[in-house]
Amino acid sequence: MKVLMNCNNSAFQAPGGGEILLLKTREFLIKKGINIRLFDQWNDKLQDYDILHNFGLSSNCYDLIKAAYNKKVPVAITPIYSWPSLRFALRAGITLKQKLNLSTYSLLHGTPLLNRTTNAYKMLRMASIILTDSKAEKEVVMKTYKLKSNTFRIAPYGVDKRFYKANKREFIKRYNMEDFLLYTGRIEPRKNVLTLIKVANKFNLPLVIIGGGDYQGGNEYYNLCKKVAKKNVFFIDKMEHESSLLGSAYATAKAVVLPSWLENPGLTALEGGLAGANVLVTSRGSTKEYFKDHAFYINPFDNKDIEKKLLMVYKKEKDSKLREHIKKNFVWEVVTKAIEKDYKELI
Repeated sequence: MKVLMNCNNSAFQAPGGGEILLLKTREFLIKKGINIRLFDQWNDKLQDYDILHNFGLSSNCYDLIKAAYNKKVPVAITPIYSWPSLRFALRAGITLKQKLNLSTYSLLHGTPLLNRTTNAYKMLRMASIILTDSKAEKEVVMKTYKLKSNTFRIAPYGVDKRFYKANKREFIKRYNMEDFLLYTGRIEPRKNVLTLIKVANKFNLPLVIIGGGDYQGGNEYYNLCKKVAKKNVFFIDKMEHESSLLGSAYATAKAVVLPSWLENPGLTALEGGLAGANVLVTSRGSTKEYFKDHAFYINPFDNKDIEKKLLMVYKKEKDSKLREHIKKNFVWEVVTKAIEKDYKELI
């Protein structure tokens, strides 16, 4: 079996969870004996492959998906759906221009009938299977784009088993810090990091933020976060995902916090939970299907709820329930079994 993987052609200029999802899916499917190549437009021919697997719904993926469809090469799409929302658009944008752009995108992509003009709609219609991370993502994509249920398969996101064995020593030795709130990832409006900083400031809670200012939309939001942060907030430049220091940071933290406007489901929350940290995560997206009753959930539109839950997760003693749940259900060795099965169904 030969599989070609593709994504937004600028994705790896500022890699985040979606890019980790692609690379880890590839890594563990290769371990299962599947021949997988990342698409090289200069050398690869679609007819040489059994499946094209596309990650995301970026418009610049359209031509390749259309070419595969026309050549009768089965197309699998992992949508990494953005759940467009006018309410989010009006809250998340920093400038008027950003608010207008986000609002336009939300209305165009989130409204049935209107979204029939989009490349996302056309790509989903050409897919042989659509691999959603959860039932929640399946339902919203199916309803929004008026798609048939039999096109969908559930393929949960995964996490590296190595985080289960992470320990505190390396991070404490480097930074002399322990039992803090931890955010790690891209510092962008969707992650609602600015609100997190303001709440941590209000209650003087120790907050560590791991992430740089190289978000594709620019560093304006990052600079604003740095400006608002007080002495209780400690910034660390982004760490390589494979770094042992990242796992140590998770193990040292009291809680991993993701008050985002959306998470599907938040790979850093899975990683932190597997390392033994408490987890506070947004209720919007697919989070509840992953973390069940082992996490704290917040309404990202309600600052009072964020304040309440942030204090609760910080005070809660850590236990092993969440990490055992994640180890059993969401390590890559487990979740890629579903994708392997779906690939075999296509050929």
